[in-house]
Amino acid sequence: MFDYRIAYGCWLNDSREKPIVDEDWPSIRIDADTLSSLENTMAFLKMAGYNYLDVFGLITNHSWEDDIVSTVSAERREKVRAVIDIVHRNGLKVIYGLGVYSWGFDGIIARNAEVRGTSAQAMCASSPAADEIMRRVVDFVCETFAIDGFHLEAADQGRCECEKCRAFESDIDYYNSINVRVARYIRERWPGKTLLVNTSGYLSWGDRFSERQLAQIAELGREIDVFIDVGSHGPFVDERDRAAFLKTFPAAFGESNGFWIYPPQRWDRLRWFIPHHNQNFQTLKRLWNDGGRACELYLSPLNNPGAELTTLCNGLFLNDPTSDVRQNLRRAVDMLYAPESDAQRERIAAIFDGAEAAFFAAWHPQRDRELPQELSDGVEHAFVWSREHPEKAVPGEFFLERLYGLGPGFPCYLTLHFDAEGRAKYRKRMRDVLALAREAVAAQPCERLRRVQTCLENVLADIDLADQQARVLS
Repeated sequence: MFDYRIAYGCWLNDSREKPIVDEDWPSIRIDADTLSSLENTMAFLKMAGYNYLDVFGLITNHSWEDDIVSTVSAERREKVRAVIDIVHRNGLKVIYGLGVYSWGFDGIIARNAEVRGTSAQAMCASSPAADEIMRRVVDFVCETFAIDGFHLEAADQGRCECEKCRAFESDIDYYNSINVRVARYIRERWPGKTLLVNTSGYLSWGDRFSERQLAQIAELGREIDVFIDVGSHGPFVDERDRAAFLKTFPAAFGESNGFWIYPPQRWDRLRWFIPHHNQNFQTLKRLWNDGGRACELYLSPLNNPGAELTTLCNGLFLNDPTSDVRQNLRRAVDMLYAPESDAQRERIAAIFDGAEAAFFAAWHPQRDRELPQELSDGVEHAFVWSREHPEKAVPGEFFLERLYGLGPGFPCYLTLHFDAEGRAKYRKRMRDVLALAREAVAAQPCERLRRVQTCLENVLADIDLADQQARVLS
């Protein structure tokens, strides 16, 4: 089995069963609904065979105070401890998402010239004062909360480009240096903590590590336990080189799902239905065959039936990499739906396989960059890197609505990645899947199957909405 079977939060409320419609992403709210959702999610993850939860947003997302300690009120501390207790009671370990010189230091940078370089978001890595602040953050987290490890996130907010920091040979050298610095301090001061680094921000999406960069990553691997090649738009370690690279790589190496739905914070949890168990199986099987023994699989709200089944199928494979996707799908159907006949088992399996096939047969993976703003996702600026090679901007990480905003947003995935012909094809195939779902509900009425039917009806309504809006704005 995989050694590190990590469910990736990635933010605290990403797996929340009820949407947060009145707050911009990412919400770090901890309320009764957050805790109830986590209780259900952790019990499910334990049953599915995961052994870690990796999550950002437990303590803060952008607001460390100068003394660090006063950042977190007594009330918030108790809520954070309640979250950690839920994870531990369900037999999983907590990996705390830690910004390394960035993510949470904006205020400190604005107020403290000693740590300020050229970035408003990332402290200067050549500043002894910045080193001291990082050590104080680590100590505060470890002294205050019973976390089991750290996810070190150094690269996705950029870096300082001052004269001293430009002395680093490359961005890879820079990010490795500060990750190693923090990892060594944690090993020295807080031994026994699991240490994970992922590649978010290390390169432009679509790029690949060179031979020299792979050697640099191997040096980092000696300081940590887990290295995740996250793959938001393809892996940075070329799969053609990966098996040879992993023969001597000193840490456990892993990936994310290959393809995943980033959960829309403001949407009803039954508004989409995109199972992707077959896609994930292909990614994870290749990873295992190449020597990967870790994963960091993105969570979604598990009251969405597509997310629930995909998460379970992935967990079954992680625990038995000799299993196949067809076998795991039927095991998952048995565990979730308890079908009363072989025919019902096959019918339910066909719903999930059919919905996945319908999506991937009808979409265009590349972004439609000519869309009116109202039909797009609002983050086109983040894809400047792929202007010359748009074929590289293939998710990976798939967004259903605009990431930012208030209130449920337009289903931009149905315009950004579907043209009119694709939507027509998707509609036709999803109607067939809905007919199967109605047969399944009639044969064996249950709440889970009714949720599947509702999801399918909502997807078809969104396809109609996307067509209508595209016609209006064309």
